[in-house]
Amino acid sequence: MSGERSYIASSASLISSVEIRDNRNFIFTVILDILVYTSLFWRDYSISGQLLVAHYISFVAISDITGLFLPADKRHWFNLFRFIGSLSLLLLVVALASKGLDNGMPAVTLISIVLLGLRLLHSGLLLKRYGPLLKHLRHYPEYAMKYFRNANRSNQIALGYLVIVGAMIFFPQLTYWTHYNAGENRLDDILTGFQAQSGIHFALKLLVFETLILNPAKKCIARTLVATLFIIQWPFMLPMFYLAPLPFVHAVVELFEVYLAILAFKYWRESGTRAVTE
Repeated sequence: MSGERSYIASSASLISSVEIRDNRNFIFTVILDILVYTSLFWRDYSISGQLLVAHYISFVAISDITGLFLPADKRHWFNLFRFIGSLSLLLLVVALASKGLDNGMPAVTLISIVLLGLRLLHSGLLLKRYGPLLKHLRHYPEYAMKYFRNANRSNQIALGYLVIVGAMIFFPQLTYWTHYNAGENRLDDILTGFQAQSGIHFALKLLVFETLILNPAKKCIARTLVATLFIIQWPFMLPMFYLAPLPFVHAVVELFEVYLAILAFKYWRESGTRAVTE
């Protein structure tokens, strides 16, 4: 317990010094993000490769949802990854449009660019005001080391995200080969680059959020949502996984997410009936 108190106490160095006293920023963030993802997923899926593009966008969208479970005093950590994700998605949309791969809907592409530009600006302003600032980033490695040193098995297994981070950043071609491009080879260079960026705005984001969400109930719900939202894609995208150069290897990620969800549920039950108040 002393170790647990140690890293919980050290988490004070990660808290923003500026409190968000109203819900306007939160409400605006939710509405804007809903509009952004609606425009990004609004695609002509009869066109080759568009299902693959949507799948890659879902990396950011699904991991963004876990930000809703961050404790109030650490919710500002979402600003950093929201800013990075917005920039990455904006570059993706522009790159696709430059190759004529914007699913034959130039108006929707233009709307996506405008909304992503607004989201990038908004998250930048929140980042400047609330953080995480450099002082928060400097203290995070020490906090994370204490967290995992004193973590239970359920939380320690989340270190597996480091493997995913490394695979995506250093071997993006291999991870891209776990998908079939439906014969649209013009997507390869764009999505391989986006795959590498996913190491940060997907895997690293989930790893950081794992260390910040301490409430067992919230962690269980967050992990279950991530696992479920990946698994339900399989019936719609099965050919994309079994026709891939590395067939079915993508299932490793889904199995990892399911395992995390199972462990979180077990730990939640073992921890007793704690209210979701953290």
